[in-house]
Amino acid sequence: MTQGASTGTSGYLRFPHLHGDLVTFVAEDDVWLAPVEGGRAWRASADNIPVNHPRISPDGTTLAWTSTRDGAPEVHIAPVDGGPAKRLTHWGSWRTQVRGWTPEGQVLALSTTGQPSLRRTWARAVPLDGGPATTLPYGPVGDVAHGPHPVLLSAPMGREAAWWKRYRGGTAGKLWIDRDGDGEFTRLHQELDGNIEYPLWVGDRIAFLCDHEGTGALYSSRADATDLRRHTPIDGFYARHAATDGTRVVYTSAGRLWLLDDLDGSAPRPLDIRLGGPRVDLQPFQASTSHWFGSAAPDHTARGSAVGLRGAVHWVTHRSGPVRAVAAAPGVRTRLPRTFRADGEEWVVWVTDAEGEDALEFAPATGPALGATPRRLAAGRLGRVLELAMAPDGSRAAVAAHDGRLLLVERETGEVREVDRGEDGDVCDLTFSPDSAWLAWTHPGPAR
Repeated sequence: MTQGASTGTSGYLRFPHLHGDLVTFVAEDDVWLAPVEGGRAWRASADNIPVNHPRISPDGTTLAWTSTRDGAPEVHIAPVDGGPAKRLTHWGSWRTQVRGWTPEGQVLALSTTGQPSLRRTWARAVPLDGGPATTLPYGPVGDVAHGPHPVLLSAPMGREAAWWKRYRGGTAGKLWIDRDGDGEFTRLHQELDGNIEYPLWVGDRIAFLCDHEGTGALYSSRADATDLRRHTPIDGFYARHAATDGTRVVYTSAGRLWLLDDLDGSAPRPLDIRLGGPRVDLQPFQASTSHWFGSAAPDHTARGSAVGLRGAVHWVTHRSGPVRAVAAAPGVRTRLPRTFRADGEEWVVWVTDAEGEDALEFAPATGPALGATPRRLAAGRLGRVLELAMAPDGSRAAVAAHDGRLLLVERETGEVREVDRGEDGDVCDLTFSPDSAWLAWTHPGPAR
C-alpha cells in the first residue's frame, strides 16, 4: 500500500466489526474505533502488539478481541467508551481467536485448549467476569454464527482463504445448519466448489465468503440454500474478514474497509477512515540485536569480531572502541561474515546480493577506505550460498552452494573452481586446516 502521509488516510485495516454508528478494526497492531460513516479513528488499545478480530457486544458497551500482549493469544475485553483492558482467558493456545458474542452476552471464542490436536478448534462461551468458559456442543469447528438457526463452519484445520487462494482440498471450509434446532446439522451449499469462511446471519439470510468463482467474494442465500447472490466483485482482491450487525456487512479488501448497507442490491462502498496518532509503526526504531543476530567471526587477535546483523556486517571490538559498519547499504542483504589475516591486516569476507545474485565481497576490518568500495568476486557464479569458509592465509574461500556444489574462489584472481558435488544433498561443515593447505567438509552419502 502507498503511504498517504499528507492526508493521514493510509493504513492496512483488517478484522472489522460494526455496531450502531461505530466500526472497530485492527491497524498498526492495535484495536481502533471510528465513526461508521468515516472520519478520524482512535485507539481502543495501545499495546502495539499483534491483535485480531475485535467484536462489539450486542448492547454496544464492551469490546472483545484477541491479543498476544502476554504471549499466546488470549481473549481481552474493554469498555467501548474507554478504559483498561481485562484479560479473560489463560489458555496458552496459539489457535485462540475471538469470533463474536453468544446470544447470552458472552464472548464467543475458538481455541484448541484442552484438546490433543492443535489443528482442531472448539467453540467456547467466555463469561465477562473471568469465570470458566463453557465448551459449546458442536465439536471441532472453524466458526459459529448464531441466528434463527445455528450455522457452523467446518474448517477447524483450515486457513484463511486469502492465504491459500483457490484451494480445493479436503480441509476447505464447509457450511452446516441446524434447521430444526435438534442438534442435527445438514450440509449447506455443497454444490459450491470453493473455500467457504466467515458465515453470518444477516436478517433471514446466510452470508459468507467464498472463492468458487476464482476470487473471494461475499455471497448470501436463504436458509434453505436457494436464491444465492453475489454482493461484491470478483475482478480484484479477495474480500476478507466479513462481519455483521445483523443488517449491514463490513469487510476488508486490499487493506480498506467496505460497507454493504443491506443484501437487497446495495453496492459496497469504501469507508473513509483516517488513522490518528503518531503512526508508531512508521517511525524508525532500534533493531533488537538478540532477535536479528545472524553470525559472528572473531579475528586472529581476539580483539574484535565481524558480526552479521539484520542484513548488514559490522566490526565489533571486544573491549573498547566504536562499532563500525563494514557493509550496510540499504536494500542489500549481507550475511555469513568471516575473518582472515593478509599482509599484516585483518580482513572480512561476506556474502552479498547487491547484484541480485550471491557474490563474495572483501574489505579490511576497519572498513573500505574513504571513497572506496569492497572488492566483489564471483557474482552470478555461486548459486545461493549456504556456507562460507575462508582460508586462514586469505588465499581462497570455500563456498557450499544450494545445488550441492563445493566451490573454491581464489581471492587474487577471482577464479571459481568446483571441487566436489553432493548428488544426494548439500555439502556442509567447511573447515580449512591452520596452514590453509587442506579443506575438510561433510559429504552427503546416498539415501538408504
